[in-house]
Amino acid sequence: MTRRNSTPDGRMSGWRGALLLGLVLLGCMMPRAHAQVREAVAHVDSHLSTVIPCHQLESEDFTKVPDAPTSVISATVVPASDSAPEYCAIKGFVQTQIGFELRLPTHAWNGRYFQVGCGGLCGMINIQNCGDVLAKDYAVAAQNMGHVSHFWKEPLWGDDPMLRSDYGARSTHATAVAAKAIIARLYGKQAAFSYFRGCSTGGREGLFEAQRYPADFNGIIAGDPAFAGHLGPISNNYEARQLLHRDGTPVFTPAKQKLLADAVMAACDGIDGLKDGIIDDPRACHFDLKTIACAKGTDQPTCLNAEQVTSARNIYDGVRNSKGERLFPGGEMFGSELGWDGINQRDIANAHLRYLGFAKNPSPTYSFWDFDFDHDLPKLMKTEAIYDPVAPYQTPDLRAFHARCGKLIVYHGWSDQGISPSFTLDYYAKVQSYSGGLDKTRDWFRVYMVPGMRHCRGGDAPNTFDFMPPVVAWVEQGTAPVKVVATQRAGDKVVRTRPLVPYPQVVRYTGHGDVNDAVNWDVHEPSKIYDDNVAWIFGPEAAKGPRVLIAE
Repeated sequence: MTRRNSTPDGRMSGWRGALLLGLVLLGCMMPRAHAQVREAVAHVDSHLSTVIPCHQLESEDFTKVPDAPTSVISATVVPASDSAPEYCAIKGFVQTQIGFELRLPTHAWNGRYFQVGCGGLCGMINIQNCGDVLAKDYAVAAQNMGHVSHFWKEPLWGDDPMLRSDYGARSTHATAVAAKAIIARLYGKQAAFSYFRGCSTGGREGLFEAQRYPADFNGIIAGDPAFAGHLGPISNNYEARQLLHRDGTPVFTPAKQKLLADAVMAACDGIDGLKDGIIDDPRACHFDLKTIACAKGTDQPTCLNAEQVTSARNIYDGVRNSKGERLFPGGEMFGSELGWDGINQRDIANAHLRYLGFAKNPSPTYSFWDFDFDHDLPKLMKTEAIYDPVAPYQTPDLRAFHARCGKLIVYHGWSDQGISPSFTLDYYAKVQSYSGGLDKTRDWFRVYMVPGMRHCRGGDAPNTFDFMPPVVAWVEQGTAPVKVVATQRAGDKVVRTRPLVPYPQVVRYTGHGDVNDAVNWDVHEPSKIYDDNVAWIFGPEAAKGPRVLIAE
């Protein structure tokens, strides 16, 4: 379907686009009482009870729910526990195979709906990841993204175009529609506010929702977004080739990985003014691999051989074709070295290329080594548009989400070993180009970079945090988030805490008190502002003329 009154890259033209942007601020300044005056909408924090018995949902007809024909398979009451209120546990599916589970408090619903994202290739229902939110009396849901499979193993379901579509964007939206219909039937009221949280594939789901289904959620938390169409066949494929030989043996031994990681930390750790084992912003580091390179033609335990130096340099730089054109906004950052795992990247690349990447699947023996970065990219364009919120040559356009007063928080670990943080920063920069710059964008969309954190979790740094209270306060009271405390634990012991702040702001130790206590850190504006808007082969710049090479 052609979008009228829009430019080729999806932007609204003329007075209609200007009118939408002009109404955004006015609409978001208006009181949020509209949620209370609409008929049959829940009041928040009112401890609502169900109006029909839980089990009755099994006989209710949800087959005519628009966009989400639904069947409830079971609905049973689960008694209260130390970690959760009594709730109605509901299992069902949305046509065709989108399996979901809901947990709806029977006597203490707070009027809000929460949906959690999945990870990897999904194929399971991770309702357990809603536990912290259910404990606060939210109605919660999770889904399997339209298929049953192993988290990583071969996605045989990729032969089915409908299941591909569900894995892309449809299943997340359809689950939200179905869940809200069931909630309205059970409580006799609609949810007042709806929230989504996910990381990796779940982060991608969140950005899909913000762009394609802006009415589904009022607040979205998207971590380390994994754009499957770009990552599997391109970035992960390239990194696997740097980390593995043709016979599958690793280029780096664990000892050589540690050697590299230790050298990087020694060179980069103190740049932010404090040696604490955390690289605050890896882009400020200018570590030279030559400092740990073995003499030509040798390989010793205390240095990297020539092959290892080349592989590391390529991983830091990121994937390019033979012309030097970037195929992804950037490579892995300094500080990610201990997480480099060619086996994981290989398996992701093979799974995507064999079953998801091409319009017609190749032989199951097709290898990531068979992919040609110069000639095979056009074959991926249709599927990239299925799996990624931003199709090739397009710019992310979240203005409809903004116009509905939606609030978006994206976070990304600086030491993410699987998805370069440059991808998220490029995305953020391109959103700003539609939203009037950084200051206006931060009114509704904020990015938090997490020093030392790997992909979604882990790393020798504060890496656990809770963005739910901040996003709820932002949506419902208009209180924009600033500091969010991250914690590092060793078992039950808190090792250290540190504040996270909206990018590009940074935090610095005050010089007084316990350095491992977040209260002793202040917010600072960065000394250097980076241009995060990268020209790369599937970016919007590439559609406007000849391919742009990135200057080194």
